[in-house]
Amino acid sequence: MRALRLALLGILALALLAVALPAISRATDPPGMDGGMDPQLVLLADIRSDFNVMESGSALPMRVVVVDQHGVPVPGALVDISAAGASAAPSSGVTDADGVFRFRLTAGPASSPLRTTVIAIATIPGAATGSDSFALTIAPKPVPLQILPQHEAVSVGLGALLAAVFLSTEFGRYGVFKVLVFPLYSRLKKEEVLDHFVRGQIYGYIVSHPGQHYNSMRQDLRVTNGTLAHHLRTLEMMGFIKSYRDGVFKRFYPVEVSIPQESGVKLSDLQMRMLDLVRSGSGPTQMEIAERLSVTQQTVSYNLRTLSREGAVRMEKDGRNTRYYPLAA
Repeated sequence: MRALRLALLGILALALLAVALPAISRATDPPGMDGGMDPQLVLLADIRSDFNVMESGSALPMRVVVVDQHGVPVPGALVDISAAGASAAPSSGVTDADGVFRFRLTAGPASSPLRTTVIAIATIPGAATGSDSFALTIAPKPVPLQILPQHEAVSVGLGALLAAVFLSTEFGRYGVFKVLVFPLYSRLKKEEVLDHFVRGQIYGYIVSHPGQHYNSMRQDLRVTNGTLAHHLRTLEMMGFIKSYRDGVFKRFYPVEVSIPQESGVKLSDLQMRMLDLVRSGSGPTQMEIAERLSVTQQTVSYNLRTLSREGAVRMEKDGRNTRYYPLAA
């Protein structure tokens, strides 16, 4: 009988242990797996400048725009700048309320055209790091014109006369072209063809996707920031395309296409989903909206300010909470 009782107690202890283990496992799970926490903030950096060529020793104003994965500007992000053959002032700093960090790039000495790359790295605690690069050419300063003394001028004149006689022959013209001109001509033609190919791709994309914005074009065409900005500026200056500022986006249209004039603000997909939640009549808070849509509270706050400014929602204080309702309610 005693052995039977011990066996029953052992079975009961095993059953209790099997029930307790799942509860212990759930209690020790790290937060964020099933706890409804927001996904990680992802930073996107974009280096912008009005020029991609600068003279040695000159300074060029530049800026870095930092947004999150939803296109919302991120203030307070730390931005570090580096570039071979040039120095940035300041070389690091934080973005302002519009998510912009401004700096001046000063080119170092260059005896021949120098290709360099400006690199920007944006960081913020708890967010995925964002980076971007911008191709830049540093041109040497022009050599000042020197006036030769009379005897040297005579020597130069005789040399030029002999060169002219040499170039008047077929052998001379072919030899000079082959040695000096042809390598440079071949290199320039190759770069010109490549430029025209990429530029044609960009123009064809805008024709088939009028009104597409900058970031979407860069992702679809898989080109760098500097390349896309350069060709867009060229196409706009030559009268092939035109641009239109739409909130935080810059949209591009073929020059012959009319920009649609809509009555009211054009809302993003996220703003439409937020407006649907507010119209449910429950008066959700920012935290509740963020949890329902799986975005950060910072993203919700920014877009609610936009909706409130455009007259789509209103807010009411409810104790320590702020609740949002449609304006017509």
